Amino acid sequence: MIITVSTIVLMVLAILSLVLAFYGGHISLSITGDKNENSNGSQTAEQKYYLLGMIGLIVLAARLVAAPLFFWMLQSLVPYCPGAMCISGVVNVSEPFSSLDMALKLIVPALYGQWIFIEIANRRSKDLAMANLLAKSFALVLLPVLVVESVLDVLLVSLIQPVYAPCCSSVYDVEPPFSPSALFGPEVGIAIIVLTITLATIIIAIELIELPLNRRLITILTLGPLLGFSYLTAIHDTVAPVVLGLSSHHCPYCLFQEFPDTAVFAGLFWLGVVMSIWNVVLEFLWSRNGLSINQIDGVLALSRKVSAVCLIFSLTSLVSHLIVAS
Repeated sequence: MIITVSTIVLMVLAILSLVLAFYGGHISLSITGDKNENSNGSQTAEQKYYLLGMIGLIVLAARLVAAPLFFWMLQSLVPYCPGAMCISGVVNVSEPFSSLDMALKLIVPALYGQWIFIEIANRRSKDLAMANLLAKSFALVLLPVLVVESVLDVLLVSLIQPVYAPCCSSVYDVEPPFSPSALFGPEVGIAIIVLTITLATIIIAIELIELPLNRRLITILTLGPLLGFSYLTAIHDTVAPVVLGLSSHHCPYCLFQEFPDTAVFAGLFWLGVVMSIWNVVLEFLWSRNGLSINQIDGVLALSRKVSAVCLIFSLTSLVSHLIVAS
């Protein structure tokens, strides 16, 4: 284990998250039983729900903070691993836990944020209509994910050693580079960029205009994941080699290291996509429970604007870097 500020903070967050998550899981499992007993049981369940909400907000907010902290930790450990030129080298030292943990850091924070988003909105309803759903989802969905992610954090921090790490060029500079444009021609790379911009523009438009809920739900849930995949592919395939000025070097970690603003805007891009999903899922569940959408109009309007703004700034950064580097 390499002891730095970032590794200690990530380790502490992981251990505390585990402890609180198990306690929250115990509370969530007891809420349903209390609700089914009697009126006193319902009051007890409501009290427990408020406690679960507080624990959930603390734990899930900590896990959201752990996502950028995770990448900062990997970057801070580059000088400690001989041969490593960027995060890729540190990842190689701790395989397979590093790749698994990184995949979770890109995906599961969307689940954490969705739960927080619904929980905050649920407090606006008089009878806490979605309390049972939130309790069940915490126990059956989030708790297992929290355990796996926190354990992976502990394993990763414990296993990273100051040993020789292969440079990222051993992965990204092979001939031919494993990227769509290298395999099928440069026009494919351009097509991926155009697809990414087009999909993002569609989602921005949906966030800023009024459409029936069913159309927005289907469109966002279909295009959102596709947009995330196309963005990651574009960064690896085209943006990294063009902006870095190295035609055969497709390492996204080097791009983020040499141009830190691209990492910031990549984070904003992620936030813009997942927030668009949070919006439609919340609205769908709210309507399905027969609640008045007027209660959360302000929350939805603000989150849609934030989602659109994040995507607009991210697209601007992406296009600007390509134009300047070309």
